[in-house]
Amino acid sequence: MRRVNPLPLLALAFGCAGAVVATYAVLVRTHRGQRIDQGAFDGRALATASAHDAAQQLLTTISVGTLALATAVLVAQALLRRRLALALVAGTVIGGAVLTTELLQRTLTRPDLLIDGRLYENSFPSGHVTVAFAIGVAATLVAPPRVRRLVSVLAVAYGSAVGIAVIAAGWHRPSDVAGALFVVTAWAALAGLADTLLERRRAGAASWPQPAVARSYLVLGGVLLAAGYAVTLAIVGAGRAGAIDWTAVNGAFAGACVTVAGVAAVLMAALLAALRAALPARAPARRRAAPARAARRRATR
Repeated sequence: MRRVNPLPLLALAFGCAGAVVATYAVLVRTHRGQRIDQGAFDGRALATASAHDAAQQLLTTISVGTLALATAVLVAQALLRRRLALALVAGTVIGGAVLTTELLQRTLTRPDLLIDGRLYENSFPSGHVTVAFAIGVAATLVAPPRVRRLVSVLAVAYGSAVGIAVIAAGWHRPSDVAGALFVVTAWAALAGLADTLLERRRAGAASWPQPAVARSYLVLGGVLLAAGYAVTLAIVGAGRAGAIDWTAVNGAFAGACVTVAGVAAVLMAALLAALRAALPARAPARRRAAPARAARRRATR
Protein backbone atom coordinates (compact mmCIF):
# COMPACT_ATOMS: atom_id res chain seq x y z
CA MET A 1 0.00 0.00 0.00
CA ARG A 2 1.47 3.30 -1.06
CA ARG A 3 1.63 6.29 1.23
CA VAL A 4 -0.75 9.17 0.54
CA ASN A 5 0.58 12.72 0.75
CA PRO A 6 -2.42 14.79 1.90
CA LEU A 7 -0.61 18.13 2.04
CA PRO A 8 -1.17 19.29 -1.58
CA LEU A 9 -4.93 18.71 -1.46
CA LEU A 10 -5.28 20.07 2.06
CA ALA A 11 -3.31 23.17 1.10
CA LEU A 12 -5.54 23.69 -1.93
CA ALA A 13 -8.73 23.23 0.10
CA PHE A 14 -7.66 25.66 2.83
CA GLY A 15 -6.25 28.07 0.26
CA CYS A 16 -9.56 28.20 -1.60
CA ALA A 17 -11.47 28.61 1.67
CA GLY A 18 -9.21 31.53 2.51
CA ALA A 19 -9.78 32.96 -0.97
CA VAL A 20 -13.56 32.85 -0.39
CA VAL A 21 -13.11 34.83 2.84
CA ALA A 22 -10.71 37.31 1.22
CA THR A 23 -12.96 37.86 -1.81
CA TYR A 24 -15.95 38.57 0.41
CA ALA A 25 -13.98 40.77 2.82
CA VAL A 26 -12.37 42.91 0.10
CA LEU A 27 -14.91 43.09 -2.75
CA VAL A 28 -18.14 42.98 -0.73
CA ARG A 29 -17.34 44.54 2.64
CA THR A 30 -15.22 47.52 1.56
CA HIS A 31 -16.15 50.67 -0.35
CA ARG A 32 -13.22 50.41 -2.77
CA GLY A 33 -13.94 46.75 -3.40
CA GLN A 34 -17.59 47.43 -4.12
CA ARG A 35 -16.63 50.21 -6.56
CA ILE A 36 -14.42 47.82 -8.53
CA ASP A 37 -17.02 45.05 -8.44
CA GLN A 38 -19.89 47.35 -9.36
CA GLY A 39 -17.90 48.96 -12.17
CA ALA A 40 -17.39 45.60 -13.89
CA PHE A 41 -21.06 44.77 -13.30
CA ASP A 42 -22.30 48.06 -14.78
CA GLY A 43 -20.05 47.61 -17.80
CA ARG A 44 -22.22 44.74 -19.04
CA ALA A 45 -23.99 47.35 -21.16
CA LEU A 46 -21.11 46.67 -23.53
CA ALA A 47 -22.73 43.36 -24.45
CA THR A 48 -24.96 43.42 -27.52
CA ALA A 49 -28.59 42.35 -27.44
CA SER A 50 -27.74 39.05 -29.12
CA ALA A 51 -24.97 38.40 -26.57
CA HIS A 52 -27.40 39.15 -23.76
CA ASP A 53 -29.93 36.72 -25.21
CA ALA A 54 -27.24 34.08 -25.59
CA ALA A 55 -26.31 34.52 -21.93
CA GLN A 56 -29.92 34.10 -20.89
CA GLN A 57 -30.24 30.94 -22.98
CA LEU A 58 -27.09 29.46 -21.46
CA LEU A 59 -28.34 30.15 -17.95
CA THR A 60 -31.51 28.17 -18.64
CA THR A 61 -29.34 25.04 -18.64
CA ILE A 62 -28.91 25.48 -14.86
CA SER A 63 -31.90 24.23 -12.88
CA VAL A 64 -32.79 21.87 -10.06
CA GLY A 65 -33.69 19.21 -12.63
CA THR A 66 -30.35 19.64 -14.42
CA LEU A 67 -28.48 19.39 -11.14
CA ALA A 68 -30.31 16.22 -10.09
CA LEU A 69 -29.89 14.60 -13.51
CA ALA A 70 -26.18 15.40 -13.76
CA THR A 71 -25.53 14.11 -10.25
CA ALA A 72 -27.43 10.88 -10.95
CA VAL A 73 -25.55 10.30 -14.22
CA LEU A 74 -22.14 10.85 -12.62
CA VAL A 75 -22.91 8.61 -9.66
CA ALA A 76 -24.31 5.90 -11.94
CA GLN A 77 -21.24 6.08 -14.18
CA ALA A 78 -18.96 5.57 -11.18
CA LEU A 79 -21.05 2.68 -9.86
CA LEU A 80 -21.01 0.96 -13.25
CA ARG A 81 -17.22 1.05 -13.05
CA ARG A 82 -17.53 -0.46 -9.55
CA ARG A 83 -15.95 2.60 -8.03
CA LEU A 84 -18.09 3.40 -5.01
CA ALA A 85 -15.55 5.94 -3.78
CA LEU A 86 -15.84 7.91 -7.02
CA ALA A 87 -19.63 7.92 -6.71
CA LEU A 88 -19.24 9.40 -3.24
CA VAL A 89 -16.76 11.93 -4.62
CA ALA A 90 -19.21 13.15 -7.26
CA GLY A 91 -22.01 13.50 -4.73
CA THR A 92 -19.72 15.23 -2.23
CA VAL A 93 -18.37 17.80 -4.67
CA ILE A 94 -21.76 18.77 -6.05
CA GLY A 95 -23.76 18.50 -2.82
CA GLY A 96 -21.13 20.11 -0.61
CA ALA A 97 -20.51 23.03 -2.96
CA VAL A 98 -24.19 23.75 -3.57
CA LEU A 99 -25.09 23.54 0.13
CA THR A 100 -22.14 25.75 1.09
CA THR A 101 -23.12 28.38 -1.47
CA GLU A 102 -26.74 28.29 -0.28
CA LEU A 103 -25.62 28.68 3.33
CA LEU A 104 -23.30 31.59 2.52
CA GLN A 105 -25.99 33.39 0.53
CA ARG A 106 -28.41 33.09 3.45
CA THR A 107 -26.02 34.06 6.24
CA LEU A 108 -23.73 36.69 4.72
CA THR A 109 -24.83 40.28 4.30
CA ARG A 110 -23.93 42.97 1.79
CA PRO A 111 -23.57 46.49 3.20
CA ASP A 112 -24.88 49.31 1.01
CA LEU A 113 -21.67 51.30 0.50
CA LEU A 114 -22.50 52.71 -2.96
CA ILE A 115 -25.18 55.29 -3.65
CA ASP A 116 -25.94 53.97 -7.13
CA GLY A 117 -25.39 50.29 -6.39
CA ARG A 118 -27.93 47.60 -7.23
CA LEU A 119 -28.56 44.02 -6.14
CA TYR A 120 -28.53 45.14 -2.53
CA GLU A 121 -29.34 41.66 -1.22
CA ASN A 122 -26.36 39.37 -0.82
CA SER A 123 -25.65 37.35 -3.95
CA PHE A 124 -22.27 35.96 -2.86
CA PRO A 125 -21.37 33.33 -4.08
CA SER A 126 -23.21 32.66 -7.34
CA GLY A 127 -25.45 29.60 -7.22
CA HIS A 128 -25.52 29.17 -11.00
CA VAL A 129 -21.74 29.21 -11.29
CA THR A 130 -21.45 26.82 -8.34
CA VAL A 131 -23.72 24.30 -10.04
CA ALA A 132 -22.02 24.61 -13.44
CA PHE A 133 -18.44 24.35 -12.18
CA ALA A 134 -19.28 21.66 -9.61
CA ILE A 135 -20.82 19.44 -12.28
CA GLY A 136 -17.79 19.94 -14.54
CA VAL A 137 -15.25 19.30 -11.80
CA ALA A 138 -17.15 16.26 -10.51
CA ALA A 139 -17.26 14.88 -14.04
CA THR A 140 -13.49 15.38 -14.30
CA LEU A 141 -12.91 13.43 -11.09
CA VAL A 142 -15.25 10.60 -12.11
CA ALA A 143 -14.24 10.33 -15.79
CA PRO A 144 -12.09 7.38 -16.92
CA PRO A 145 -8.41 8.35 -17.29
CA ARG A 146 -8.47 8.19 -21.10
CA VAL A 147 -11.07 10.99 -21.38
CA ARG A 148 -10.28 12.94 -18.22
CA ARG A 149 -8.24 15.58 -20.05
CA LEU A 150 -11.10 16.35 -22.45
CA VAL A 151 -13.63 16.46 -19.62
CA SER A 152 -11.45 18.91 -17.68
CA VAL A 153 -11.31 21.22 -20.71
CA LEU A 154 -15.09 21.13 -21.03
CA ALA A 155 -15.46 21.78 -17.30
CA VAL A 156 -13.35 24.94 -17.49
CA ALA A 157 -15.15 26.11 -20.63
CA TYR A 158 -18.65 25.55 -19.22
CA GLY A 159 -17.87 27.04 -15.81
CA SER A 160 -16.27 30.10 -17.41
CA ALA A 161 -19.15 30.56 -19.85
CA VAL A 162 -21.77 30.46 -17.09
CA GLY A 163 -19.65 32.82 -14.98
CA ILE A 164 -19.49 35.36 -17.79
CA ALA A 165 -23.18 34.86 -18.56
CA VAL A 166 -24.41 35.67 -15.04
CA ILE A 167 -22.46 38.95 -15.16
CA ALA A 168 -23.68 39.83 -18.67
CA ALA A 169 -27.28 39.03 -17.71
CA GLY A 170 -27.09 41.25 -14.63
CA TRP A 171 -27.60 38.42 -12.18
CA HIS A 172 -24.27 38.51 -10.34
CA ARG A 173 -21.15 40.57 -9.86
CA PRO A 174 -17.65 39.25 -10.61
CA SER A 175 -16.98 38.68 -6.89
CA ASP A 176 -19.94 36.28 -6.76
CA VAL A 177 -18.47 34.28 -9.64
CA ALA A 178 -15.00 34.11 -8.09
CA GLY A 179 -16.44 33.03 -4.75
CA ALA A 180 -18.34 30.18 -6.42
CA LEU A 181 -15.23 28.94 -8.23
CA PHE A 182 -13.27 28.88 -4.98
CA VAL A 183 -16.05 27.06 -3.10
CA VAL A 184 -16.22 24.31 -5.71
CA THR A 185 -12.46 23.83 -5.84
CA ALA A 186 -12.23 23.58 -2.05
CA TRP A 187 -14.81 20.79 -2.00
CA ALA A 188 -13.15 19.05 -4.96
CA ALA A 189 -9.82 19.02 -3.14
CA LEU A 190 -11.38 17.49 -0.02
CA ALA A 191 -13.31 14.92 -2.04
CA GLY A 192 -10.21 14.06 -4.06
CA LEU A 193 -8.27 13.49 -0.84
CA ALA A 194 -10.98 11.16 0.44
CA ASP A 195 -10.85 9.22 -2.82
CA THR A 196 -7.08 8.75 -2.66
CA LEU A 197 -7.36 7.55 0.94
CA LEU A 198 -10.18 5.09 0.16
CA GLU A 199 -8.75 3.68 -3.06
CA ARG A 200 -5.02 4.18 -2.76
CA ARG A 201 -4.39 0.56 -3.68
CA ARG A 202 -6.06 1.02 -7.04
CA ALA A 203 -5.46 4.66 -7.85
CA GLY A 204 -2.14 6.17 -8.67
CA ALA A 205 -0.58 9.34 -9.97
CA ALA A 206 -0.46 7.74 -13.41
CA SER A 207 -4.27 7.81 -13.54
CA TRP A 208 -4.23 11.61 -13.54
CA PRO A 209 -3.16 13.81 -16.46
CA GLN A 210 0.56 14.37 -16.86
CA PRO A 211 2.09 17.42 -15.15
CA ALA A 212 2.30 19.08 -18.57
CA VAL A 213 -1.51 19.24 -18.66
CA ALA A 214 -1.69 21.05 -15.33
CA ARG A 215 1.09 23.37 -16.46
CA SER A 216 -0.87 24.09 -19.64
CA TYR A 217 -3.89 25.14 -17.58
CA LEU A 218 -1.66 27.24 -15.34
CA VAL A 219 -0.05 29.00 -18.29
CA LEU A 220 -3.44 29.54 -19.95
CA GLY A 221 -4.92 30.89 -16.74
CA GLY A 222 -1.96 33.20 -16.20
CA VAL A 223 -2.18 34.49 -19.74
CA LEU A 224 -5.91 35.12 -19.37
CA LEU A 225 -5.46 36.93 -16.06
CA ALA A 226 -2.73 39.10 -17.55
CA ALA A 227 -4.86 39.68 -20.63
CA GLY A 228 -7.80 40.73 -18.49
CA TYR A 229 -5.66 43.32 -16.75
CA ALA A 230 -4.16 44.51 -20.04
CA VAL A 231 -7.56 44.73 -21.74
CA THR A 232 -8.92 46.85 -18.91
CA LEU A 233 -5.96 49.23 -19.03
CA ALA A 234 -6.07 49.46 -22.82
CA ILE A 235 -9.79 50.23 -22.95
CA VAL A 236 -9.59 52.81 -20.19
CA GLY A 237 -6.56 54.46 -21.80
CA ALA A 238 -8.11 54.48 -25.27
CA GLY A 239 -11.35 55.85 -23.89
CA ARG A 240 -9.59 58.72 -22.15
CA ALA A 241 -7.63 59.46 -25.33
CA GLY A 242 -10.86 59.65 -27.32
CA ALA A 243 -9.92 56.73 -29.58
CA ILE A 244 -12.99 54.69 -28.59
CA ASP A 245 -16.25 55.51 -26.90
CA TRP A 246 -16.08 52.75 -24.30
CA THR A 247 -15.99 53.91 -20.69
CA ALA A 248 -13.91 52.65 -17.80
CA VAL A 249 -16.73 50.39 -16.63
CA ASN A 250 -16.91 48.82 -20.09
CA GLY A 251 -13.22 48.06 -19.78
CA ALA A 252 -13.74 46.65 -16.30
CA PHE A 253 -16.46 44.35 -17.62
CA ALA A 254 -14.29 43.08 -20.47
CA GLY A 255 -11.40 42.52 -18.09
CA ALA A 256 -13.67 40.72 -15.61
CA CYS A 257 -14.91 38.31 -18.29
CA VAL A 258 -11.38 37.35 -19.27
CA THR A 259 -10.37 37.10 -15.62
CA VAL A 260 -13.22 34.68 -14.85
CA ALA A 261 -11.88 32.25 -17.44
CA GLY A 262 -8.36 32.72 -16.10
CA VAL A 263 -9.37 31.94 -12.52
CA ALA A 264 -11.24 28.80 -13.62
CA ALA A 265 -8.21 27.57 -15.58
CA VAL A 266 -5.78 28.25 -12.73
CA LEU A 267 -8.00 26.43 -10.23
CA MET A 268 -8.31 23.41 -12.53
CA ALA A 269 -4.52 23.39 -12.91
CA ALA A 270 -4.07 23.50 -9.15
CA LEU A 271 -6.58 20.69 -8.63
CA LEU A 272 -5.03 18.35 -11.20
CA ALA A 273 -1.52 19.03 -9.90
CA ALA A 274 -2.56 18.45 -6.28
CA LEU A 275 -4.37 15.21 -7.14
CA ARG A 276 -1.35 13.87 -8.97
CA ALA A 277 1.01 14.88 -6.16
CA ALA A 278 -1.20 13.35 -3.45
CA LEU A 279 -0.51 9.74 -4.47
CA PRO A 280 2.87 8.63 -5.81
CA ALA A 281 2.93 6.59 -8.98
CA ARG A 282 3.06 2.83 -8.66
CA ALA A 283 6.46 1.26 -8.69
CA PRO A 284 7.32 -0.73 -11.83
CA ALA A 285 6.22 -4.37 -11.71
CA ARG A 286 9.84 -5.58 -11.67
CA ARG A 287 10.63 -3.46 -8.63
CA ARG A 288 7.47 -4.59 -6.83
CA ALA A 289 8.28 -8.24 -7.44
CA ALA A 290 11.90 -8.01 -6.25
CA PRO A 291 11.14 -8.11 -2.49
CA ALA A 292 8.86 -11.13 -2.96
CA ARG A 293 11.57 -13.03 -4.89
CA ALA A 294 14.13 -12.23 -2.21
CA ALA A 295 11.81 -13.52 0.49
CA ARG A 296 11.26 -16.78 -1.41
CA ARG A 297 15.02 -17.28 -1.79
CA ARG A 298 15.56 -16.77 1.91
CA ALA A 299 12.78 -19.25 2.72
CA THR A 300 14.32 -22.00 0.54
CA ARG A 301 17.79 -21.70 2.10
